[in-house]
Amino acid sequence: MIDEKRQILTMVQEGKISVDEGLKLLEALESSVPGQPGGAGAGRPAKMLRVRVFDAEDNTKVNVNIPLALAKVAMKFIPKNVAEEIKEQDIDLDEILASITDATMGKIVDIDSDEAKVEVYVE
Repeated sequence: MIDEKRQILTMVQEGKISVDEGLKLLEALESSVPGQPGGAGAGRPAKMLRVRVFDAEDNTKVNVNIPLALAKVAMKFIPKNVAEEIKEQDIDLDEILASITDATMGKIVDIDSDEAKVEVYVE
């Protein structure tokens, strides 16, 4: 978790996010830690959003594990032009976030093509 905190502080230092945004990210990160109030030690384990991408062409594998509390905050930092491109592809980020938040556990996206395989699930 030290690396994640350092990365958030670096983004603040470089002016990529404001101090308030950095604090929100740090609070979300802390809330996903066992033993912290509202975190995994608060009677239920913290949910994780897991994204797996396997590119068959160059054999690339990408594994991203994000505490769900941090994912909710991170959605606010998507640049407007990127969010517009996502909307043009008929992808509703708010609906995805609601699905992730309300989802019990398990796979929510499974795309398998000749070029790549993408899995998104909540644990």
